[in-house]
Amino acid sequence: MKLLTTRRARAAAESGAHGCSVLAAGLTVVGDIETEGTVRIDGRLEGSVRRAGSIIIGVDAVVQGNVAAREVVVGGSVQGNINAVDRVELQTTSVVTGDVEANAVLIQEGATLRGRMCVRHRGDASHEQPRHAAATDNAAESVAVPTPLASGAR
Repeated sequence: MKLLTTRRARAAAESGAHGCSVLAAGLTVVGDIETEGTVRIDGRLEGSVRRAGSIIIGVDAVVQGNVAAREVVVGGSVQGNINAVDRVELQTTSVVTGDVEANAVLIQEGATLRGRMCVRHRGDASHEQPRHAAATDNAAESVAVPTPLASGAR
């Protein structure tokens, strides 16, 4: 039993080593954020997330700046570029005005993206760490997202 308890304690310590930070609804932060952990934004950020493990942008949240992280989940509004090492998820309530770059992208029906989307090849070692989200790579492969035809058009 002691071995199981020790493993659980070690796993909990490792997963929480970098912690989780929350920018609560009604809170406005002006400036950039850097962390190795997880950040949940439910308020307003006027600045960039320069580096993070995971970023969760809540339904009513607004980010005016670039976002660079390992994983990004957007439910609110981002006015800036998003660059993720692993994946980006745009939920149905999300509105992104900027470019999205990641190894994997999930766009739920109803999400809005006003910008370019670049899905990298997983084996591309040059993109292991997120670049500053403002940087662009003209040699990157872009993927077009089809839009449904208007009613009656064929």
